[in-house]
Amino acid sequence: MNTTKMSQEIKTDAGGTDKQGREVSTMEKELNTMGALTVSQRVAICFAAGVIGAAAVVVCSYVLFGLGVSGALGVKAPLPLKSPDIYKPLFWGGLWGLLFGLFIKSAWKRLYLAGFLYVLAPLTALFLFFLPMGGAGFFGLHNGPTFTVYLLLVNLPFGIVTALAARAIIGKHP
Repeated sequence: MNTTKMSQEIKTDAGGTDKQGREVSTMEKELNTMGALTVSQRVAICFAAGVIGAAAVVVCSYVLFGLGVSGALGVKAPLPLKSPDIYKPLFWGGLWGLLFGLFIKSAWKRLYLAGFLYVLAPLTALFLFFLPMGGAGFFGLHNGPTFTVYLLLVNLPFGIVTALAARAIIGKHP
């Protein structure tokens, strides 16, 4: 389906003459007005950007493992790439991207700084909610303080990559 094409139909007015009418799609109207993105559009774009950011976290875990940093910090294996294990971090990355999409317009002038600092939101949830619920204790300290450092290092690229991906998809103006 091509939304940029306009359908044309010939209409007859009251005097019997033909007029050519044009029906413009909603997508074309939005493109022609060059208006700002709606909140739902920004949120949808940032969901995809969050998935890309989460993929960067997975890649980072393999890089840290390959460099031997993971082993030095007590982590025995990188994040799994097999199905269905890979979908969990990607989906959560997308959900965190949704939240990023809610404030991306206000942070647009300092998007990369906002993205770099945004990683603190999912890390806070990880350290104070998800790890204790999983039995690892606050900040994952039941697995030792080096595990906490590993989690910080492996999740660091999430915010900046999410911001980069969102900027690449959105363009110059949100």
